[in-house]
Amino acid sequence: MIYDVVNAIVYVILAQLFCSAFLDREERSIIFVFVVTILWILASLGVGTFFEGTLVCRIVIVVIINIVFAVFLYKKKNKVMILVIPTLFYILAIACDFFVAAIHRYFDPNLRIAQIMESDISVYMGAASQFIQLIIVFILRKLFIKTKTTIIDTKLWLIYLVFPLYSLSLIALLIYSFDGPVNITQANFITYMAASLLVINLFIFWFIKQESQRVLEAQRNEMEIIHAKGIVQLYEQITNERDILGKREHEFKNTITVLKSLIAEKQYEQMKEILNVQNTELVNNTNVFETGNRLINTILNTKYAEAREKGITFRFVLKDLSSLKMEDRDCIVIFTNILNNAIEAAEQCPEDNRFLSIKTVIEEGQLIFACRNSYKNNDTEMKSKKRDVVPHGYGLVNIKEAVNRNRGNCFFEKEEKEFVSVVIIPLQGTQPD
Repeated sequence: MIYDVVNAIVYVILAQLFCSAFLDREERSIIFVFVVTILWILASLGVGTFFEGTLVCRIVIVVIINIVFAVFLYKKKNKVMILVIPTLFYILAIACDFFVAAIHRYFDPNLRIAQIMESDISVYMGAASQFIQLIIVFILRKLFIKTKTTIIDTKLWLIYLVFPLYSLSLIALLIYSFDGPVNITQANFITYMAASLLVINLFIFWFIKQESQRVLEAQRNEMEIIHAKGIVQLYEQITNERDILGKREHEFKNTITVLKSLIAEKQYEQMKEILNVQNTELVNNTNVFETGNRLINTILNTKYAEAREKGITFRFVLKDLSSLKMEDRDCIVIFTNILNNAIEAAEQCPEDNRFLSIKTVIEEGQLIFACRNSYKNNDTEMKSKKRDVVPHGYGLVNIKEAVNRNRGNCFFEKEEKEFVSVVIIPLQGTQPD
């Protein structure tokens, strides 16, 4: 009984370590996690006790238990993924058990499965199996811990699950077919099959790793494209501003000449009209934002002009950002992506409900960039309606990666009729690793 308890505890700990390599934890209290873990252990122990003689029922119920408790503990960013990962762990555990049992049958061909379960042999076989699982889990964590944020296509996760499920059915068939004395040839066959199934199931994780790297590289390329387009957009804006300043300088000289002539002729009313026009022109074309950071000034002034053209009310709270030393590429990805999405969403609203408000300040040693905008979207997922999703998509992955590089935090939340984006980055973390 003591061994069964220890086995269940080790099994659940390994399951959580395995799942953590692929899934992010929900923000839960320590007490909640502890209670869920205890319930998981008790459920695993109960299944092993009550379904000891019915292998198929035990397999199905344990898989369901794994999935249920994983739902409580891990973020469900991909619904299929939360089903596949706990299942893959159980299949891996069964493959290790079968491998150890097959090796033992090779040395003791007359041993039956029932004898294994009722004797002390099961203790060291279980310990050997869990030791192998421990090694595999730590290797997988080392491989996947940096790529677990990648989003692999749902169909691929289902494909990755096909062969492990086939392996599980084959293991069950082999156990039932060779539950009794076997000759040396059959023992060799069982050992070979067990080793093959274990190795091939490990290759599944190699395929997952390759796909994760491909997706991560695609995300990086997408971010580079966004960065490049952002640079081009800012360059065009700066060029346009220089052209406008050049034209204004020429017009100003002409205006001064005209005013001198009017003063000489004492045409004060005409002078007043010209000055009013120049004052209106000056107000309408002066840059609104001055934060102490030239790049952020350009981004905010560009987006302010774009929002005004689309009839979007733009409110803002700003403070001095001259102490911010974030890399240009990250600054462009974060500010441009969030503001593009906000303008795109607000533009879809009725004209009397188009607004965008931002707060860009440094407080208590942290950059705080908060954006709140109106939106009209009945979809449950945050996806752009435009075909060109690279520059116009919500780009949450790219924003999060840029924030993470600067050791910051961000969150995105839908309220009843508003969408909120918040980015918090510590000043001491603005230099990436």
